[in-house]
Amino acid sequence: MKITDLDEFMQKIGREDLLSAEEEQRLLKAVHEKGTDCHELEKLIKCNLRFAVSLARQYLNRGMDIKELIPIGAEGLKEAALTYDLNSSINFIRHAVPVMRRYYEDATLKKN
Repeated sequence: MKITDLDEFMQKIGREDLLSAEEEQRLLKAVHEKGTDCHELEKLIKCNLRFAVSLARQYLNRGMDIKELIPIGAEGLKEAALTYDLNSSINFIRHAVPVMRRYYEDATLKKN
């Protein structure tokens, strides 16, 4: 994921609908069945990018800009989708936040 126009990107993800719990579970189940090369994973990531951006802002003063951090968050979302326990009682984003934080921490530590 390469971000060229940040304003346009932010507007685009702001227009993405949040997922219902049922839709989220359907997408996660498909990802677990099909793996990383499926449109369900892309949709899950796209619909949760605003959370990645929100977290990325907390890491701005660590040597990376927002355009560098957002794709790292997307990778964290991808790992979170693959490691999510489909029988869990917590929603996906609650599982994904610590995974994204780890990705941001690792990336900013490597940068410095």
